[in-house]
Amino acid sequence: MKTNILIIDDHQLFNDGLALILKEDKDFKIVGQVYDSRHALYKCHSLNPDLVLVDFNMPHLNGLEVVKQLNTLNSKHKVVIISMYADSKEIQLFKELGVNGYLPKTTPAKELRQDLHTVMAGEFVFRSSKADKPTVVKDDFALKYHLSKREIEILKTLKQGHTTEQVADLLHLSFFTVETHRKNINQKLNFKNKQEFYDFLHEFNP
Repeated sequence: MKTNILIIDDHQLFNDGLALILKEDKDFKIVGQVYDSRHALYKCHSLNPDLVLVDFNMPHLNGLEVVKQLNTLNSKHKVVIISMYADSKEIQLFKELGVNGYLPKTTPAKELRQDLHTVMAGEFVFRSSKADKPTVVKDDFALKYHLSKREIEILKTLKQGHTTEQVADLLHLSFFTVETHRKNINQKLNFKNKQEFYDFLHEFNP
């Protein structure tokens, strides 16, 4: 089955070029291209892609704001950032939002396609520069429940008996960020009430 991909990048030349590169792979299908980040949420909702590729530095809504919007969707799509701005600070911000990968725009076409296959296999790939080898994270528990590395970290901290406020302090996140992650966890695991969540937390042992 092909991986349906949505590309969100305001630079039309790069957006179209990326689409052509990915079309060379028989496993990838471009279902949509967004050149105005304000349309990203609607397009993702209407097209329901398997993979969303997002630029960071865009007018109107930057990549961080787009990812925050996409996180509100009840969808199992994966998100990879493809950007020229691949410093460690920005990568950490995206990791906190649960993205599945971060690739610089200087990544060679063949490696980019390979990295996207790795992401679709359920792993996380982050490159900080062209010369770097990607950081690949394997987590069977995360794959089973479609949880991000950050969501697993938050669950581990909650299991230790910490409140949301304490989790935010311990992980150096804002209270709002932790609450957003908890909401996403509830949606992914489909808890019907708080008791189901606490029962899960009691058995939680990734």
